[in-house]
Amino acid sequence: MSLKSALSELKEAFANQELGQSEESFIHELENKNNLTSGSLVYYFNNLMMFNMTENNQNNMDSKKTNRKWTKNEITFMFQYIKDRQEEGALNITEILEEAAQLLNRGYQSVNYKYYSTLKSNEKEPKSNQKALHFTTINENNVPVISIEAINEVPALPQATYQNTEQNTDLLDILSGLITNVQQLPGLNLNEMLRGLYQLTNMALQNQEAVQQVETMKSTINHEKEALREKLVKREHQLKQEKKRNDELQLEVSKLAREITAFNKLGDAAKIQNLKSYNQRLNYIIDSFGIVLQVGS
Repeated sequence: MSLKSALSELKEAFANQELGQSEESFIHELENKNNLTSGSLVYYFNNLMMFNMTENNQNNMDSKKTNRKWTKNEITFMFQYIKDRQEEGALNITEILEEAAQLLNRGYQSVNYKYYSTLKSNEKEPKSNQKALHFTTINENNVPVISIEAINEVPALPQATYQNTEQNTDLLDILSGLITNVQQLPGLNLNEMLRGLYQLTNMALQNQEAVQQVETMKSTINHEKEALREKLVKREHQLKQEKKRNDELQLEVSKLAREITAFNKLGDAAKIQNLKSYNQRLNYIIDSFGIVLQVGS
């Protein structure tokens, strides 16, 4: 199983309108079925959904597929797919371009020409050009954003509205322009589009919360491991001290035992003469902690 089979099944679901009530569950099930990383299909899901909506609108307006202009979103999608397939181990660029053509509903010759002409164009552009496309560094698998680039290039839109959306960076103006554009496109439901965006942002927030929870758990586990390590070091040090004290106590006991044995072997007169000296030596004991306790004078 691979990205190729997952996107093929996803595209077929869009074509047959087989998506269930929970888009998030459908994506997650498809990722598990094809052994893909969690969240890796969100980018493709968003773009294929927009491509499908745009194609339906163009069909309603009797647009010819052969005359479709390439959008920036389609170009980015193509290079992202090529990059991900190559990371999976697919090395035949011809087969990958054929797969991209099927996903984009374009002819192979069109996809092949756009791929190589874009590569050639990017090589000629200066590095200082901030608008240049850098396909090799795209990493949008975990960013649930639906592009509206395809909407901007639909011929039915007024030119003035399109230019205003491209040039204006104010959020309210962008939202206003988006609503205006959607209202002018037949077959698009603004409420459904916004509902989809809302669901995707919820998915993003849930993913972010899950990552934060994992990081918190890792931090807690690391602190607990450090505390246990310090406790173990203290116990090992205490054990060494106890062993040292026990060894010293054994030496003292052995020494006292030898002195008692030697004292008992003396005669009565010798015992009397050395009694005071032995009595002073026997007037202390050593407890289990190695502390000398005076028990006599």
